[in-house]
Amino acid sequence: MTAGAGIVGIGLNCPLGQGLEAAGRSYHARQRNFLKSPKGPVGPDGNPIILSCVMPFDKIRNYELRLQRLFAGAVEDFVSHSPIAGPMALRLVLPAWLVSHKLSSQLRNWIRDSYPSLFQDIEFLADGNTIALYEVAKAWQQVGAGEVASLVVGALDSHMDAELLDLLIMDGRLHHRENPHGLIPGEAAVLFMLGAPEPEEPGCALGTIKAVFTGYERESLSSPQGVIGRGMAKPLRQAFETYIPDRFLADLNGERWRSEDIGFALSGARVPDALLADIETPIGQTGDCGAANSLIMAAIALAPTHEKSPSDDALNAAVGTISIVSTALRQGPRLVAVMEAFNGQGEAA
Repeated sequence: MTAGAGIVGIGLNCPLGQGLEAAGRSYHARQRNFLKSPKGPVGPDGNPIILSCVMPFDKIRNYELRLQRLFAGAVEDFVSHSPIAGPMALRLVLPAWLVSHKLSSQLRNWIRDSYPSLFQDIEFLADGNTIALYEVAKAWQQVGAGEVASLVVGALDSHMDAELLDLLIMDGRLHHRENPHGLIPGEAAVLFMLGAPEPEEPGCALGTIKAVFTGYERESLSSPQGVIGRGMAKPLRQAFETYIPDRFLADLNGERWRSEDIGFALSGARVPDALLADIETPIGQTGDCGAANSLIMAAIALAPTHEKSPSDDALNAAVGTISIVSTALRQGPRLVAVMEAFNGQGEAA
C-alpha cells in the first residue's frame, strides 16, 4: 500500500506476558493464563468466574489504577525496543463507554503527566466506531505519505471490574458452566509505533502492512434474519485472492457468532487447506481483551519467536512471513489486514 512506512516498535502487556517476546514465546508454547480466583467474582452458576488477568483481580480492584498499570507495562516494553527521538502523537482506542466517561479525562492527564517525553496530542477513539488495527493502517499511510514522521497507535481495555463482568453476564456473553459458548474476560494494553526507517537502519522495522480490506455485517447478532458472515466474506475473499499467506489469524474467542461469521466467510475464500487446518486464534489464549483484540493478533503476527515451517522454500524465503489477520466487531465493522513480519531482521528475510 505505502512504501517507506513500517511498524518500528511494539509495546505489549497482556495475559500471556509483559513484552512482545515473552508473550510470543507463551503463545507459541500454547500457554494460557486462565484462573478462577477464590477471592474473585462469582458467576451465575455459583462458581468463581474464569478470568485471564495480567494482574490478579483481587489485588487491584481500583479500575483506574488497573488501566494505568496495564498501560505502563506496555510503555515499558515499548521504550526498551523502539527508536524514540521525541514526543509523538498518540491515538489510543478504548472501549466506547470509557471514552465518554470521566475516567477518560483522568487517564489522558495521567498519560500526559507520566510520559511527557513520549506522547503529545493524545487522542482517544471509541472501539466500535473504529478498530484499533484499522487506525494502525491509517497511521501507516500517513507516515508513508510524509504527513508525519512517526505516530503511535494503541489500544487499552480490561474486563476486570464487577460491573463490567455483570454486563457480560446479562448479555449472555460470559463463559460458565451453563454457557459454554461464552468468552473468557481478559485485559491488555498494546502500542504500535509507525515510522519510516532510515536506509542506514535496516534492522529498525518489525514489519509492515501490505493491505487492508473492510466490510460490514448488517445482520443482528441477537436476532439474525439471515446468515451471519456476509460482511466478512468479501474482505476475506479479497485478501486470499491477492496474497498467499504463511499464517491466518482470526479473533475467535469462544462466542458462537464469531464461529458462524468466520465459517460462512471462509466458505467463499480460496484458503489453502494447510491454513484451514491450522487457523490461529490468539484471543483463545489471551482471553477476550475487547478493544485490544485486533492489536494483540497483529503483535502476535509480528512476534520474533515464530518459526517458519520446514516446508518454506527459497521462493517464500525471499519475503518475510505473510499473515492474514481477520477481526470482527459486534457493532458490524469487519477488517482483514495483510501483514508482513520481517522476522526480527528489519527487512524481508
